[in-house]
Amino acid sequence: MPINHARKAAELDPRSVTVHLSPGVQKAFRDLAAAVHFSEHFDGDMRRTLQDLADGKPVSVDDLIGDLPLLAEESFKHIHATGDTRAAAAWHEIGSELLERGFTLAQHRRKEK
Repeated sequence: MPINHARKAAELDPRSVTVHLSPGVQKAFRDLAAAVHFSEHFDGDMRRTLQDLADGKPVSVDDLIGDLPLLAEESFKHIHATGDTRAAAAWHEIGSELLERGFTLAQHRRKEK
């Protein structure tokens, strides 16, 4: 019986698919990290997550989808509290770069027992 590839693709585990960010996206994350580095309005744990993304550390699809809204929340909390135009520009650049071939995906192979 032939394998239904559409169904097989729909069953990917988002924790087993890694996102590799493009250099442009990494730079935009670095710009944001620099803008919020000393901010009292940006959560420390999210700052570490932001730095990991800026450093180009691979992240799972599951983690990235969970992290982006939290990073947005922290970024806008900082922007609204400080009026930081560098952080606002960096966040805008992150979105623009992600839309322009800003990442690649790779699936981890499962170890067979």
